[in-house]
Amino acid sequence: MTSPSPASAATVRNVLTLLASRDAQLVAGAEGLERRVTWALRMRARLPAFESIRGGELALLSLTQLRRLDETLPHLLQTLHREGIAAVAVAAPSIESLGSEAEAVANRLHLPLIYLPASAPLEEIVREVITFVASFRSEIERRATEVAHQLMQLSVQGVGIQGLCEHLARVTGKWVVVQEADYSPRWQVAPPSVLPEGMLPPSLPPLQDEDALRQEGLARVVVPILIRHEIVGYLSLVGREQTFDYQERLLLGQVSPILALEFVRERERSEVESRYQLEAFLDVVQGNYQQPEEMQTRARLLGHDLTPPQVVVVFELSPQQGTPLAGTIAAGWSRRVREELLRSWPSAWVVTEQQRVTALLPLGDLRTGGSDAHSDHELEQTLLSRLERVHSRILQSTNFLKGESASAGGSRSPARNESEPLYSVGVGRIAQQIQGIGQSMREAQQALEIGRRLFGEGRLHSFARLGIYRLLFHLYGHEELTAFYRETLGPLLEHDSRGGELIETLECFFRCNGNLSEAARAMHMHRNSLLYRLERIEELLGQSLEDSELRLSLQIALKIRYMLQER
Repeated sequence: MTSPSPASAATVRNVLTLLASRDAQLVAGAEGLERRVTWALRMRARLPAFESIRGGELALLSLTQLRRLDETLPHLLQTLHREGIAAVAVAAPSIESLGSEAEAVANRLHLPLIYLPASAPLEEIVREVITFVASFRSEIERRATEVAHQLMQLSVQGVGIQGLCEHLARVTGKWVVVQEADYSPRWQVAPPSVLPEGMLPPSLPPLQDEDALRQEGLARVVVPILIRHEIVGYLSLVGREQTFDYQERLLLGQVSPILALEFVRERERSEVESRYQLEAFLDVVQGNYQQPEEMQTRARLLGHDLTPPQVVVVFELSPQQGTPLAGTIAAGWSRRVREELLRSWPSAWVVTEQQRVTALLPLGDLRTGGSDAHSDHELEQTLLSRLERVHSRILQSTNFLKGESASAGGSRSPARNESEPLYSVGVGRIAQQIQGIGQSMREAQQALEIGRRLFGEGRLHSFARLGIYRLLFHLYGHEELTAFYRETLGPLLEHDSRGGELIETLECFFRCNGNLSEAARAMHMHRNSLLYRLERIEELLGQSLEDSELRLSLQIALKIRYMLQER
């Protein structure tokens, strides 16, 4: 008779109860009573004594047979233990005839040693145990189907994934964990506290860390959650390794489709809510409303208060991404951006799209002493500092390397791997009232466009900090812009083309607000040397640098130069 796959929930304790009518008694190895019994085998009259051992069997033999094979019980127990036998039942004249050495070995190996009377019909007992194991398995299947039915009823009642996980943890006595398709945890439910103390730890190590699970004495069984052949998540049971059996594996297979239905419902519900949120958000940032009060009421119903000052921020993946991002990476990026924004602004209104995240950030919490405690400039500085920290945490979470450099329009992101998300951030100016939010949105989009073109990807671009570049950007490509640049700086450009540094000197002079001593220190030269260069500049231009109109023209031309070089 061939043994089935070792998948049963019958334990040695269950089999011992069955054999009570045969006057069976446990002699040793009580710590192994929870071992799983998958089959029953009787010792043969010739060597090898047992054939086709797969693990989990109940081995039955008579002491008389054992002696005929010139074998000792202690040695046989050790051999069968190595083969994975669940328990050993020996028909003998008395318990004492089994010997104290055999008892000691069984106790040391935690291998249940069962006494049967010498007259016990071993062949009949083998059939009884096999029938019992098979019927036990059928009962387990019935119970698994019953639990699955209960979970389906709970699903119909609308308890959600959390409620289903709690019920599953209660009936299995194990941790229940639901993960997203990218393995990020979504729900984690511990078994009820009524379980024996110490049976399971109060918290779990990371599920992907198999070594940490083993160190805790834990095992994990996991199945995918599928919707139309697409993996949308994973369902896991975590518990003591010796407590897993056929029921848990069977149950997981039946519960997974129920959770898939919940995922579908949640996805549909989320899509409806997201669509309504998106429509309301777009109406706010595009000014598509008649009365501000009505729009504020509509936003309040969605959980957003638009009465404090607001600012619009746009995070957008680069259209020039060197390596196209996988859908899960892009989704993970947008989720991370959303989480970090809500971490810093819990009441923010955040809307995620395929390639961008747009947020309306309330600034009321940035005021520390009433409505006039901070000027708009101070508020802006506080806002940008907080956004810089958000930006930094997002970069760290996507494995960017650290490193910073400053620019006139924004802050540069660290160096990156080509397969990682490349994105930029546009920040509008502060809107004091709801009517100004639309303008802040347009400014955030312009800051994103201008900042990307002038200063590159991977930076935070503030519209307020772009200054005159906001005007010059829209003139790029016009002949008047290039003509103005060459007319104003032409003589200096020609001079520097032969190895001079007059343009650099002029930039430093303006950067130091015309302070000669400060400019000389910045350029590491003597003050008289700086004066000579400035006089040379005036000579080439034919005008005095004291002329305010000339200063303005020169500073604008230098901005144009920077813009042309960057692009």
